[in-house]
Amino acid sequence: MDTITHGMITRVFAKAIVPEPRGRDLVVLATVCSVLPDIDIFFGAGDPLASLQNHRGITHSLLGAVLLGFPIAALAYHRVPRALFMWWRGAESRVIVGNPHGREDASLGFWAFYLASVLGIGSHIFFDLVTSYGTMILQPFSDRRFSLDLWFIIDPYVWLILSVPWLLRRAFGRRAWRAGWAYRVGAMLLVGYVGLAAWVQVAALRRLQAWVRAEGISAVTIGAIPVAFSPLHRKGIVMTPDRVYDIPVRVLRADFGPIAVHPSPFRTDDPFILQAWATPEGKRYRWFARFPLAMRHEEGGRQRVILYDLRFEGRLEDLDAVGRAIARALLRRWPALMERKRQALEVVFDTRGRIEQIRFVR
Repeated sequence: MDTITHGMITRVFAKAIVPEPRGRDLVVLATVCSVLPDIDIFFGAGDPLASLQNHRGITHSLLGAVLLGFPIAALAYHRVPRALFMWWRGAESRVIVGNPHGREDASLGFWAFYLASVLGIGSHIFFDLVTSYGTMILQPFSDRRFSLDLWFIIDPYVWLILSVPWLLRRAFGRRAWRAGWAYRVGAMLLVGYVGLAAWVQVAALRRLQAWVRAEGISAVTIGAIPVAFSPLHRKGIVMTPDRVYDIPVRVLRADFGPIAVHPSPFRTDDPFILQAWATPEGKRYRWFARFPLAMRHEEGGRQRVILYDLRFEGRLEDLDAVGRAIARALLRRWPALMERKRQALEVVFDTRGRIEQIRFVR
């Protein structure tokens, strides 16, 4: 999920729980902390695969939330950020560093600030977990990525829900609307949307499992991945030892969409694909990919191998009517949008079969 949406979601929940103006500092602190975990995008700068290994790592882990929240809470409690802000504005004398009694409510103790910090970071972790990218919540003890596969990584329906508190305050005004109720409505809608996505996910997985049993397929992995602009649809993925099935699942209909079948990404009949997986970069990518695929093209005697993950591949058949309409509008502007590989590794071999170039394609 994008960083700005994380901050907006946490702000809605914080303002729904913490009364104003007593807890204004806590709301601000939780909101700021909810965007901080994404600082890991700067880890390993210059390494094209660093984002795969580092993003959603230690700053997105449970231990990281506990540890990172402490110094942030200490700085906020002693009013260091506000002092720096006022100094930047040329009014540094208005705030005294280390004087926590100058807040709106001096009764707020340090542990209230620490709890707000941890919950803000925890909000970021949870709403990354609901996407399919994968979050290493057990770092540094384990590099396993966990995903709930509930929301697409960028979901415009979430943005619509986040606009509800603002619309309610505009419609009813501050005096006519009880303090915090607009945000409570928004928070309840977000919880309801998570619940809807969980129901869709369970229904999609059950449909896929029933299809596997009916077809007599020996499945290694079964997944249901959320797709863009289509909250009631899923990209079903069934991996077997020799092939991969891409199955559009429409939970409100009895049938599936057109099924696409791909060969195994680790087939032994293609030495170029095997060599691409065997490179250090290929091994790192294999660790990241949940549903790996591989394809090879020959271009003027040179071989071009692309290792990619079916999670990041979209088809019009995966989408509902709204999603297809939006996708077609985007395709008119960018015709190759659906064919473009994302989060993929490209390995180019020269005419002698030696590796010429390896690059990561975002």
